Amino acid sequence: MIWRFCALVLYVGWFALSPVYAQMQVRPVTGQEGYVGLGLLLRKLETVGTFMMATAHPDDENNALLALLSHGKGIRTSLVSATRGDGGQNEIGVELFDALAVLRTEELLAAHRFDGAEQYFTRAVD
Repeated sequence: MIWRFCALVLYVGWFALSPVYAQMQVRPVTGQEGYVGLGLLLRKLETVGTFMMATAHPDDENNALLALLSHGKGIRTSLVSATRGDGGQNEIGVELFDALAVLRTEELLAAHRFDGAEQYFTRAVD
């Protein structure tokens, strides 16, 4: 019984510290073809884990953690965004509402080409 409690404390501690560790260790992946791509695919075969991160807006995610778990640990990662970010402000462009939602969705999908996460959206209105 104590053994299970110690394991639970260890897992909770690991997940609490993993964002800090992910921000220190993650480097951009330049290409996923050839030996690098094969190595990443083989690493995923050894792992039977799935990690899902849920956020309210497309700019609330922690891409470093997603990349660490996906590329570093071989875990299947997914991000669920409640909205597409159409209710936010845009300080660097003229896009608002639906155009802003399209822009943020494309930015998020471009980030997932590097961090390897799958993207899902809900139908919530921002």
